[in-house]
Amino acid sequence: MDRINEQALRHLEKALACEPDHMPSLIALSNACLKQKEFAKVAGLVEKALAFGQDQGGVHEIKARLLHLQGDFEGASASIGSAIELEPDKPSYFKLASEIAKSRQNVQELQFFLERLIDLDPLDGESHLDLARLLRHPDDFARVKLLLEISVDLLPGDTRPLFDLARHLYAGESSLPNGTLKAQPAPDAAEALLRKILEINENHSEAKMLLAEIKLEEESDKDALLLLQEAYEDRKTKGDAAIQLGIIWSQKGNAEKAMGYFKQAIKFEGSKAMGEFRLGLLYFRQGKSKDAEHYFRKAIPSLKDEEKRIEKAKEIHLQKLDFHGSRKQLQTLQEIRRRSGEASLGIYKCNYQNRHQAEASKLLDHALRLYPHFPEANYEKGMLHLESKELDYAIDRFIKSVESDWNYWPSHMELAKAAKSKKEFEKAEMHLKIVLDLDPGNKSALKLLKQMARKARDPAGSGPA
Repeated sequence: MDRINEQALRHLEKALACEPDHMPSLIALSNACLKQKEFAKVAGLVEKALAFGQDQGGVHEIKARLLHLQGDFEGASASIGSAIELEPDKPSYFKLASEIAKSRQNVQELQFFLERLIDLDPLDGESHLDLARLLRHPDDFARVKLLLEISVDLLPGDTRPLFDLARHLYAGESSLPNGTLKAQPAPDAAEALLRKILEINENHSEAKMLLAEIKLEEESDKDALLLLQEAYEDRKTKGDAAIQLGIIWSQKGNAEKAMGYFKQAIKFEGSKAMGEFRLGLLYFRQGKSKDAEHYFRKAIPSLKDEEKRIEKAKEIHLQKLDFHGSRKQLQTLQEIRRRSGEASLGIYKCNYQNRHQAEASKLLDHALRLYPHFPEANYEKGMLHLESKELDYAIDRFIKSVESDWNYWPSHMELAKAAKSKKEFEKAEMHLKIVLDLDPGNKSALKLLKQMARKARDPAGSGPA
C-alpha cells in the first residue's frame, strides 16, 4: 500500500474514533480493507456498521463482497438481496448480484440480474456480452445477435464480442415458429468480423482457426492452409491446427507431411485422441498393419477419456437447464463414440486373417455397440455370417449397412448375390444397378448382370448359373 493510501486509512480510522457511527467513513474503510484482503478487519467493521442500523445498502454490499470472496455464496446472495431491497436502482448491486449468481450456478437469477443491470446501465458492454453468452437456445438467435452487436459498439477494440458474433453468425442456428431448428450460416458476415479481429490482433489464433474452417467450406484450400499454419504456431491452437493440417495433407496424398502433423497433435491433451486415431487410419492405408494397430489401440482409451469429459459437460448443461447445449454435447459424444467404433474396426481389420478368433469377434461387436449404424462394421459382421452359412443373418446386417449409408456399395453387392441365390432376380438387378451407379467400373457387378441377362434369355440355361 502506498503512503497516500496509508494516510487516507489513518484519517478514516481517526474519523471513526471520533464518530463511530459515521457511515461514509465506515463504508470507505471497509472497502479499502477489502481491497487489501484484510477479511477479519472488514468483518468487524461490517458488524459494527450493522449494529448501528440495517438501512445502509452499501454496508450490505460490502458484506456480500466479503462473503463472496470467502466462498459463502448463499450468505453473499442474502446480503446483496438486502442491499437491492434498500436501493433497487443501483447498478453496482446488480453487477455484484450477477457475479454471485454465476458462482452459485443459478442461471435464472443470473439472467434476471444481467437484464436488470442492462436496464439500469445500458452502456455496460460487459453485461451485454455476459447476457449474450448466457442465452444459448436457438429461440434467442436474434436477441443474442443484437446483444453482441451492442457489446461490439460499447467495447471498441475488444475482440471478444467480435469473435462471439462471428461464431454466432457462422453457426446461424435459430428456431422456426414450429420449434424446429434452422441452420442458416452467414459465412460472409462471419469472415468480415474475423478479418476485423485480425486487424486488431494479428495473433488471434482462434479467429484464424474459424476463418480457415470457412475457407475449407468454400474449398479455398490455399487460404485455409496459410491460416492453419499460422494457428499452428500458437500453442493454444497448435493441436487442433495440427489435426486439420494433417487431414488436408492426407487428402492431398502427402502421407509423410500428414503424419508429421498428427504426431504433433498427440502431444496436446485436446487433440491427442484424434491424432492417434488419424495416425491409425493413415498407417492402415499404407498397409502398415502393425503401426496402424498400435495407434488404434492407443486411441481407444484416449477417446474414452474424451467421452468422459463430454459426458460431464453434457450433465453441467442439463443442471443449468441448457437443453440445447446438452444436445450439442450429445452430438459431439456420438461422434467420439463413432470414432471409437472405427478404431475397434481398424484393429479387427489389422488382424483380418484371425477374424474368426474370439478376440477379433469381440472387437467387431464392440465397434457395433459404440456405433450401431456403422456401415462397414455391419458389412464385416454380415461377411462373418456368410462364412458361417448364416445367410438370413448376413442379409440383415447388409440391410442395416445400406440403411445407414446407401452409398456403401459392397453391401449392395452382397445383397445382390443373396437375392440371386434366392432367385429374387428383380431385387438382385436393382442392387447391381446401384453398385454400378456408385462404382461404374465394378467388374463383378457387370459380370453378374450379364449372367442374369443370359439366364433371362435362355431359361434352360446354356450359360453359367
